[in-house]
Amino acid sequence: MSRFLESSRAWLTAIAAFAVLLAPGSAFGAWWIVRSADEKCLVVDIEPKPDTGVTRIGKDKYESAEEAEADVNRLCGADAGFGDKD
Repeated sequence: MSRFLESSRAWLTAIAAFAVLLAPGSAFGAWWIVRSADEKCLVVDIEPKPDTGVTRIGKDKYESAEEAEADVNRLCGADAGFGDKD
């Protein structure tokens, strides 16, 4: 195989891999809104599992933290919080 074809194939492989990582609906960059047992709403980047003392609210998942934060403010108002704050 010629050097040009090998180089082109490597670039196409890299571009395809990058496109898969950015594909909509992928597991990367998913966010959820949960309400804890103490009624505090949080935005988290780890999918909540059943029987953990939290209730998932809002959409099934959010594609960005900003989208989840906007919705948590609408759903929870003053009780809204974000996963990285105490």
